[in-house]
Amino acid sequence: MRGWIVVSTLLAWCWASSPGALRAAEVTEVCDAADGDDPFDIDIDVTFHSLYNRSQIAREYWPLWDATRSDISQLDFKRVVYDMVYKVEIGLYHDVALYIDLPWIIQDKREIKKKDGLGTLWTPDPANPPAQLTGAYPGNALAEDPAGHPSSTRAGIGDMHLGVKWAAFSDERDDTKSQFVIGLEYTIPSGSLYRPEQIINGNEGEVGMGHHILTPFFLFSHRFSILDPYIGLNGSVPFQSKAAKDAGLKLPYYGGFLAGTEVVPWESKDGMQKFSIDIGLWTTFFTEVDSKGKSSQRGVPSEVSDFLVAADGTGRQLQYTGQYAQFGAKLAFQFKAHEYFRFQMGVSLAHNTEHFVTGADPCRDGNGDGTCSADHTVDPPNPYYSSVYDFPGFRLRVEETTLLQWWITLMATF
Repeated sequence: MRGWIVVSTLLAWCWASSPGALRAAEVTEVCDAADGDDPFDIDIDVTFHSLYNRSQIAREYWPLWDATRSDISQLDFKRVVYDMVYKVEIGLYHDVALYIDLPWIIQDKREIKKKDGLGTLWTPDPANPPAQLTGAYPGNALAEDPAGHPSSTRAGIGDMHLGVKWAAFSDERDDTKSQFVIGLEYTIPSGSLYRPEQIINGNEGEVGMGHHILTPFFLFSHRFSILDPYIGLNGSVPFQSKAAKDAGLKLPYYGGFLAGTEVVPWESKDGMQKFSIDIGLWTTFFTEVDSKGKSSQRGVPSEVSDFLVAADGTGRQLQYTGQYAQFGAKLAFQFKAHEYFRFQMGVSLAHNTEHFVTGADPCRDGNGDGTCSADHTVDPPNPYYSSVYDFPGFRLRVEETTLLQWWITLMATF
């Protein structure tokens, strides 16, 4: 009981002592310029970021698939990423700002292994294939024995982001108003292109996605004493570059929503110093990426891209990926030590819903009837289709995905 009294007293003191004219939540802040005695603002941020991803890769179990569509968890997948992001934001005029960031992927390591306690991997039986299938079956189609924990490593400069944002309403100019930010971000395919075959024989692969991506976004926040709740919307429209089209790499569309609040337990009256706690939630929906035999649309990088043998039996191959949603939560702490310096550290936890990572169509549906006929002049076969992992009953599914991230950001304002 005494604990609740102490907490209530501290919150009441913070509520009463917070100044009236306060800045918006960090997520909705915008550099300004040509603003009275503040002719020019520039923010420079440097972020060290780490991602830890664990998933299970399951396979549909053909002998029971017709009745129950059951599957067997066969592989554990692990991914660890370390990267640095360098960002500069420049105020252009009043509450309009331009920003650019450059990601450097220090290491992106992916690994698979056979699940503990699993005797053998479930694979199609070449001597007794299902009646619907004909032809040869290359075992489980893994390029290497999963008992040896095969891995791939990628690194390099990623794709840059160039964006513009405008605070259509600013609570800094008028503390009776909310902060409303409209923005548009453009992803530049500046990184060397990701190709699954790059990592063969232990070579290091590249990390660029090879797409021009337009991402409009909207952010809104409103300060209520020590609370500064915010919401936001964003979505992406990807366009293949020539290099991505030649490689058949195709990214999904996505759209997302975020909501959260900053809690400001302490802030100096002159507004030059501030300590805040950011608590947020988000959800993002990713669309399906088909693989219907077009050379320009073979698939998207996934958990299995670096480890499955291509349909022609050589190299590696991008695969079909089903639609899925991501749900996440974050907790961050920020301390504004001075007008010109800020420090932030945070952690987030997210989950991806189950989805297929193989399942290409066996043909290009030339007549649009939704089936693959025996007449290959009408429905030509898909050269990127492999019956051993694309046919219903053999498909691979990613399950129980957990993404743990943490980051540290240093921010300077001039």
